[in-house]
Amino acid sequence: MELSSLTNANGYIKIAAFDHRDSLQKLISKERMSEFKSLCAMLFSRYSTAILVDPEYGAEAIKIAQSQNKGILLGREKSGYTDNPNGRKTELYEKFTALKLKEMGATAIKLLIYYNDDAENANDQIELVKKVSAESKAINLPFLVEPITYPVNGHYYHKGDSIIKAVMALKDHCDILKIEYPVDPEIENTENALPYLEQISQEINIPWILLSRGMKFKNYKHALKLAKNSGCSGFAVGRAVWQEFSDFNSWEDKVKFMKTVAVDRMKELSEIWN
Repeated sequence: MELSSLTNANGYIKIAAFDHRDSLQKLISKERMSEFKSLCAMLFSRYSTAILVDPEYGAEAIKIAQSQNKGILLGREKSGYTDNPNGRKTELYEKFTALKLKEMGATAIKLLIYYNDDAENANDQIELVKKVSAESKAINLPFLVEPITYPVNGHYYHKGDSIIKAVMALKDHCDILKIEYPVDPEIENTENALPYLEQISQEINIPWILLSRGMKFKNYKHALKLAKNSGCSGFAVGRAVWQEFSDFNSWEDKVKFMKTVAVDRMKELSEIWN
């Protein structure tokens, strides 16, 4: 599948991610959601090859990205998951099909999938990936899958091992994998992830990129450099760049943080992949 809408001249993928919905509404009012996403598109597009946004609040952000000739990934899944004894279940939007997302401006389709190989619903989650993969192929758009692993009661869980299992289960059903860092740098040495990063690159023949998933910026930047040296093709960064904006009370101070600290961080990450 052609990925040129998402890459720079060197084939690297640099995604500014702000498709957050439920988690973001804990930080800002619902009325500010569209404004925040438009701000992100305006500030970060310069240092990215594409944006990742949601179809609920991202209409204006899409227009900004289009005006700057950036790739646009739109999410196919609803925010969060349904928790039941069989495992976490990802829910798709009913009205935002892949075709509808393309009509809205998507140049690629994204699906976040909760996955644990030991969960009873593991095969159901894979079938959901296959469904969206087929939708994406039918409209000739690249398909990015973001597996998020989690522990299942009664089963041993190690993040790195679980990520490898998720990668192996999903690699044949997408064009790009957006992957969590295999260790938690808050409690474990960042370099402990190296065997997992190298295994990912050895096992798959499609590009994979590293998501930030709320890591502190310093930790994410270090992890990203290790990932690049291990065969990673880029990044999709959100909260690692801008999460501290919630520390400020006024909207004006939040915007100031975004225009200064957050932009500088995005530039730093982008320069790793020039």
